[in-house]
Amino acid sequence: MRKDIWFLIVNPTSGSFSRKRKWTQITAAFEANELPYDFTFTQKPQHEYELVLEALQKGYRKFVCVGGDGTLHHIVNGLMQQQQVSLEEIKLAVIPLGTGNDWVKTYKIPTNIAKAVQIIKDEHTVFQDIGKLSLLQEPTTVFFNNVAGLGFDGYVVKRNERLKFLGPMSFLVSTVLGLISYKASEFTITSKEKEITSKSLLTIVGICQFSGGGMQLTKDVDPTDGLFDVSMAKRFSFWTLIRNVVRLFNGKIVNHPEVETFKTDAITIETSQKNTYIQADGELIGTGGFVAEILSKKLQFVVSPSWKLEPTN
Repeated sequence: MRKDIWFLIVNPTSGSFSRKRKWTQITAAFEANELPYDFTFTQKPQHEYELVLEALQKGYRKFVCVGGDGTLHHIVNGLMQQQQVSLEEIKLAVIPLGTGNDWVKTYKIPTNIAKAVQIIKDEHTVFQDIGKLSLLQEPTTVFFNNVAGLGFDGYVVKRNERLKFLGPMSFLVSTVLGLISYKASEFTITSKEKEITSKSLLTIVGICQFSGGGMQLTKDVDPTDGLFDVSMAKRFSFWTLIRNVVRLFNGKIVNHPEVETFKTDAITIETSQKNTYIQADGELIGTGGFVAEILSKKLQFVVSPSWKLEPTN
């Protein structure tokens, strides 16, 4: 039955995908591990949505994302938006071949293809929380599995669109260039726990630990606790940002006195700057503000058997 066959959705334009060499390694690893599989290649932007629906209709229930965070984001959205099959029947694995590969870092999934396929064979899974994000300026709703936010991180994602040819270094270059030109906006954050209005560099709503090519902007992360980890970076001058670039990537930025962190299951973020970029899982979603709510333990992911929650900061 097809429900026991892994269905690979392959993005041939992903950051580190070399069609012939990488694809040969992937097929060889599946065959060496005696894992039954079928596959398809994306042929246009956001093709993943259609491919997910077609696969479900044919009976597939086990999916592999072959690509980066953007490919995973679109597959997750395809699965979350469909109503044909209960999500409890679905498993989603990842072979990371993208530019940033941020989501896999939380779960210790390596970029080495043979090792990533071994994790798929082990089939150790976790039901992870999923975020539901609705824009305030337009009738758009998306789901996210890693991190969403607005402000500087959205600005970096926008800049990075033209720098992806640099590979994994593109996010670092985009961050440095963004530090020079980005101007902080005033945000109002509303949740059950607190209300904050402040000038802000960025506000992050996180489920997992890494974003922006390895930046760690969330504190006390637990992808299964039914809560967002929110970080608001307030009044940062240019030179304060420069001095703290390393802390953006080692996670210590959340301990800075101008960073406020808390947990919540729902949040509204508003801004007077209507052109403030919003990103979800490294994908530009729109501008302005948004409402986000957590969907607890909603989707089953295949992760490393060695993964366990550790203190993040």
